Amino acid sequence: MGFQTFIENLTKELLNYLPRLASAVLVLFLSFALAVLVRKVARWLLRRADPEVQSFASKVPYIGVLVGGALLALSVSGLHVAALATLIGAIGLAVSLSLQDVARNFVAGLYLLMERPFRRGDRIVVRTFMGRVEGIDLRTTTLRTDDGQQVIVPNTIIMSEVVLKQLDEEPGT
Repeated sequence: MGFQTFIENLTKELLNYLPRLASAVLVLFLSFALAVLVRKVARWLLRRADPEVQSFASKVPYIGVLVGGALLALSVSGLHVAALATLIGAIGLAVSLSLQDVARNFVAGLYLLMERPFRRGDRIVVRTFMGRVEGIDLRTTTLRTDDGQQVIVPNTIIMSEVVLKQLDEEPGT
């Protein structure tokens, strides 16, 4: 008799929970659709920026909308999200503290890609390294020296130190 009562109570609770579960699934679906829309709008707004900037800058709001939608779905389903939000905040703080240098390089890379103080093919001097810029990425800038060596410079060094941009000599000078 006890097992049958248990199954009946479980069935009744599940049937009572179904509307909240359906609402949570709907919120997840709508937040995913909104995240895709936000990413497309961000890419459209940044259509003239470098592909690296476009990709990074469109992922940030996309992930933010997804996380917000997941938290809202959990709340709609009846779960208490305050403890979960606190845990996510603590983990985010720990990760951000451990990745400070990477974050600085990303910010410096975004600045370099948007402001363009130098471009691919320009000759620059950073610290003791002189060479042509082969690439500017979100975290590093790559130089090719005259003797063929590849130098990978973190973008924070480029942002925090003097960089000499050499002007190409014009013919006849």
